[in-house]
Amino acid sequence: MANTLGTTNANIIAQRALEILVEDYSFIRNAVTDFSPEAAKYNATVYTHRLSALTAQDYSQANGYVATAATQTDAGITLNKFKHVTYSVDDQERSTSQVNLIERFAGAAANALGLQMVGDLLALVTTSYGSAITVSSTSFNYSWAVSAGQVLNNNKVPANDRYAVLAPAFFGSLLKDSNVVANPQISGEAVRNAGLGAVAGFNINMYPSVPSNSITLGGFFAQREALLIASRVPEIPQNVTLPGTIENVTEPKTGLTIQSREVYNIQTGVLQRTLALIYGVARGETSSLVRINGA
Repeated sequence: MANTLGTTNANIIAQRALEILVEDYSFIRNAVTDFSPEAAKYNATVYTHRLSALTAQDYSQANGYVATAATQTDAGITLNKFKHVTYSVDDQERSTSQVNLIERFAGAAANALGLQMVGDLLALVTTSYGSAITVSSTSFNYSWAVSAGQVLNNNKVPANDRYAVLAPAFFGSLLKDSNVVANPQISGEAVRNAGLGAVAGFNINMYPSVPSNSITLGGFFAQREALLIASRVPEIPQNVTLPGTIENVTEPKTGLTIQSREVYNIQTGVLQRTLALIYGVARGETSSLVRINGA
């Protein structure tokens, strides 16, 4: 049956695009996130928080519970990325297509927005993060994940919420490591879906477009506080007659929100849809990330 306007509803596509984006680029959730459906102006600054490592102290009979200096630090993130995906469908395409247009357009939109957001986030992984391991992709194995964990431990980085993002060659080498594949808790998933899950305390993710960043970056190991990302949506014009509809759609698990804009030209028979958001990225605790310098 041909698709109609109802089956390609803008909000349905926007919702599905968000679901695909969060699923395909799940490691975005591993960073400190401040996703909100609130409107914001381009280049505005929003504040989130990053948490430094805590230190346990002895109880003092004389002074009791002595407070240490605050370790939660305000971190400003400039919303300087205003991105959108816009496409159009004419009446003939909508009335003759036999494909699922919701999945088709949602997948394409999610991929475009996801690649941009992740690309901007990973562009921050430079020598500003001082800790690094140097290894070629062919020599990369389980022991290097252990070494990265030791570096973070020495930096007094919390053991919770650790994750890794690996370029395909490094991920492939880890996937072939017998120490990993022989693990019965991992091997089934690895064989079926090429997924590794948690290895040496890190949630392992593969990303196909890890940027070189002029340091032959092969990926990184990190804890949640290392990278920060915040997003908002554009303001909706007030007290004016809109030639279409504008609505915000939120992914419930993460709070990530995109704005859906839709307008139909009755003369040309073209329906145009836009998915848009404003976001920014920033470095967090630089001691909480270990770069992989590909040899």
